[in-house]
Amino acid sequence: MIDLPALRIFMAVADHASFVGASRKLGLSATTVTRTVRSLETALGISLFNRTTRSVHLTTEGVEFLARCRAAIFDLDGAIAIAQGARTAPQGVLSITAPVIFGRVHVLPVVTELLKAWPQLNIRLFLTDRVVHLVEEGVDLAIRIAPPQDSALKMQKIGEVQKIFVASPAYLKKHGEPQVFEDLATHSLIEVNEYAAGYSEWRQGGKSGFSIKVSPRLFVNSVDAALTAAIEDLGIVTALSYQTHQFVENGQLRRILTDTPASVLPVFILFPAKERQSVNVRTFVSAMKDRFIAKRSLTAHPT
Repeated sequence: MIDLPALRIFMAVADHASFVGASRKLGLSATTVTRTVRSLETALGISLFNRTTRSVHLTTEGVEFLARCRAAIFDLDGAIAIAQGARTAPQGVLSITAPVIFGRVHVLPVVTELLKAWPQLNIRLFLTDRVVHLVEEGVDLAIRIAPPQDSALKMQKIGEVQKIFVASPAYLKKHGEPQVFEDLATHSLIEVNEYAAGYSEWRQGGKSGFSIKVSPRLFVNSVDAALTAAIEDLGIVTALSYQTHQFVENGQLRRILTDTPASVLPVFILFPAKERQSVNVRTFVSAMKDRFIAKRSLTAHPT
């Protein structure tokens, strides 16, 4: 007999084109997912997937079966929601990924408040500066700072952050404060860049703004390390407003070149199309928008 959980597992594997991705999404072991799909194929008497060591793809029969499963389960879920009074409270597991510092400073507080407010909600938070592939890795939504490249995902802009220049008060007292953008070329500079060496180009004000060729004294692949070096009076660093806000507020760093137009980067929440109507996603997006409105280091995007 074919049961409903087996069909949902099959759909998850098809959505993620991966047994591992489906297992992460469902919170099951990869072995359980693989065995369930094999049992389903045996019960149906057909192969649902073509498997290789590198990929998983639906067979012709699998494509047709998936379409019929989606229609049937959509109707069933709708009937259950009506019978239960169309519950709108967040529940189940929500998987989120965000950049490390942004996630620690701004996403984790939102996650904490949501978990306190909704006892039936569980959250998996992945903080990483690499680009996470949502479908393949079983993640519901991502926060990206910069225009997203994946057109297959739905996106919602929630705000903006600025790229700014900061240095320690002691450094500026000793070496003087740059008055115009071009003055940076005469200062000790710190750049967050994993691969660059020698000369670099610093820009301000977006594509139509200013650019100069500079030779930073320190290249480092960590924003935290770059800001620490600036606090230790090594020089001037460029970073995003939310990354520097705490240190500017407590006086360890000071913003410079405030009259120069700042480069602005958009902040998006991305999610697969199927997640768009999820109450979990809607609740999180709303909470993040409120966070942008409340914090001075962030600029909210009007809805």
